[in-house]
Amino acid sequence: MKEEDAFVEMTRLVGSFAIGAVSPQDFISRYSDFYYYEALDGHEASSALQPEHLQRLGPAIKLHRRIQEEVVNRILLDAGYSTEELKTAGRIGPSEAQELALRICADAGIEAIVSAISAA
Repeated sequence: MKEEDAFVEMTRLVGSFAIGAVSPQDFISRYSDFYYYEALDGHEASSALQPEHLQRLGPAIKLHRRIQEEVVNRILLDAGYSTEELKTAGRIGPSEAQELALRICADAGIEAIVSAISAA
């Protein structure tokens, strides 16, 4: 799979989760820490993107960083905790995760991101 294909697929998955077309469980399972796995945080020198890729994929990388850090890293799928307990622990439940993902997608302009990386 080309690098751009993975970005398109995962970006569409984020959008589908944000609008409720994909369940939180399915999203977490399929997303599988994409941002870290693809070393988009730059933790592996061998995976560093070329400057031309960074320019084109930069907005997608920013979107995925926010999704990873603000949603995936914080979501707790166990329904045994109250909203207050989750908040105290710095975690969020599935509904809040979906709402947050929707705001992140709107802020980032997910449709423009998908169009830009699909055109590559």
